[in-house]
Amino acid sequence: MNVWIAALLLFAAADPSGNGPPPAPVDVASPPSSATRTPSGVAMRVITPGGGTRHPTDNDCVRLHFTIWRRDGSFLSSSRPSGEPQNQCLVSAFPGVAEALKKMVVGEQLRVWVPATLLYLGDDDDRVPREDATFDVELYEIIEAPPTPRSLKSAPATARRTASGLAIEVLKRGKGTRHPQEETPVKLDFSGWTTDGRLIESTVMARHPAVVTLAGVIPGWREALLQMVVGDRVRLWIPRDLAYGPKPLRGQPKGDLVYELALLEIQ
Repeated sequence: MNVWIAALLLFAAADPSGNGPPPAPVDVASPPSSATRTPSGVAMRVITPGGGTRHPTDNDCVRLHFTIWRRDGSFLSSSRPSGEPQNQCLVSAFPGVAEALKKMVVGEQLRVWVPATLLYLGDDDDRVPREDATFDVELYEIIEAPPTPRSLKSAPATARRTASGLAIEVLKRGKGTRHPQEETPVKLDFSGWTTDGRLIESTVMARHPAVVTLAGVIPGWREALLQMVVGDRVRLWIPRDLAYGPKPLRGQPKGDLVYELALLEIQ
């Protein structure tokens, strides 16, 4: 989820005098000469230095606070009235903001001047007007993504292939003989990637296992879960037709997918 989408949908309706928003910085309209500029057109200036050396990477999520202004200084939105930093995954962040986040460390606060071409995502182009914006972003935490599997394009020779085209590699064996049934809820942790290495979802990062039934999951999951016992952790190479099919719904990933499933409980 992009935490700024809803705010930017209010571009035309934002009232900067309604609820006492923070005043615009003096350099809101354009970056000063001291700002760092990237080849893409993003400019950034450090307001408060952070600590450490780790930067967020493509598949990581972060906790942050933000405030957004138009280039004319009118206020758009801020996470600060909520009190709690917001969660944002880099894969779903605006491209220009993601570029800035990858250069930050925890505790750092940046002012970022983002051109309109790097501020919007394709699915929102017809809902959000194109307009440059200036962000103040403060990074509170980096939520590290699970390691990306080395073999994404194809399963290794050690994986077992089924008649359907699914490939399964057992990473950890569980105990017992009980397998999930169609309508029995199961608790599991999972992470999934596209074949180009983009993390699409992860309960590990959310720090909260999911509870599902086999009837409600994609065919590749269903086939694997029917064979698993509690404690099993497997990696799956799922062909497109066992994932979301040739025409996935909006928001669903396309093509072949790789998932790791850990079966925690059969309820």
